[in-house]
Amino acid sequence: MPAPGRPVLITLGALAVLAALLIGLPWLSPGRGVERSFDHLLGAIADKDTPALERLFGPDYAPSLGHDRAATLRLAAEIRGQFATCSLRREQSELILDPSRQSATTRALIRFRGQGSPVARAVVEASAATTTPVVFRWRRNSWKPWDWRLVGIEHPDAARALARFERQAAVLGL
Repeated sequence: MPAPGRPVLITLGALAVLAALLIGLPWLSPGRGVERSFDHLLGAIADKDTPALERLFGPDYAPSLGHDRAATLRLAAEIRGQFATCSLRREQSELILDPSRQSATTRALIRFRGQGSPVARAVVEASAATTTPVVFRWRRNSWKPWDWRLVGIEHPDAARALARFERQAAVLGL
């Protein structure tokens, strides 16, 4: 069987490059990068992966839910520590990408599932009952479309519940 000619090889090469571009470019979009970072955030919480969680929080994380970056990371670890098993899922997720493609906002209802202490059960029940989405603010960290960092979280219901819990804990000396 004779080897294919040069025009055939060029045509096949061009088709392979075109197929790679058609498949790869959507994967490299900033919107997909934010979605993947969001998934990694929920996975890091569920897996109790503190180093991954710290990498996802930007150094310019603005005080959110009444806590700065370090306190929010500690709070996430303390809440996750109340669970023996934990999973998180998002519902009604929405992505708003800034036209500059340097910042984004995601909104979703976050649902905790799992087993653990009474605090864990309260978290599961509260997440199941809420109808207010959590707002996550993201910033692109570099030119790479997948390099997004969390710079803020907004959820008024959670902020009020945390403040109430901290007041009650202080009264009890915890």
